[in-house]
Amino acid sequence: MLSQRARPCTGCSQAQRRSLAAPVPARAAVPRSRQVACQGLFGLGLPEVAVIAGVAALIFGPSKLPELGKSLGKTVKSFQTAASEFNEELKAGMADDAKKTEEPKKTDSN
Repeated sequence: MLSQRARPCTGCSQAQRRSLAAPVPARAAVPRSRQVACQGLFGLGLPEVAVIAGVAALIFGPSKLPELGKSLGKTVKSFQTAASEFNEELKAGMADDAKKTEEPKKTDSN
């Protein structure tokens, strides 16, 4: 009596037939770490951002930090606005180019 693996496979590709015939190697156990990879600001993790904030607090003092945070927030907002405007202009330009290439050239056939 033939087993399930020994029967010829009709309608299977050659790769499927090979995979049925070849034994599957056991996978080695890979140790998995439980670290949370959180890349927040410019690819920096939480510990790096905390150290930078601590150093900034020591250098500028607690009275100057809100002003620095406010100016930094305004700068980031202006960069985001400029980036979104650039993106919109780029998409509009691409759409205009696509319309120009799709319009068939009119020829006079008299």
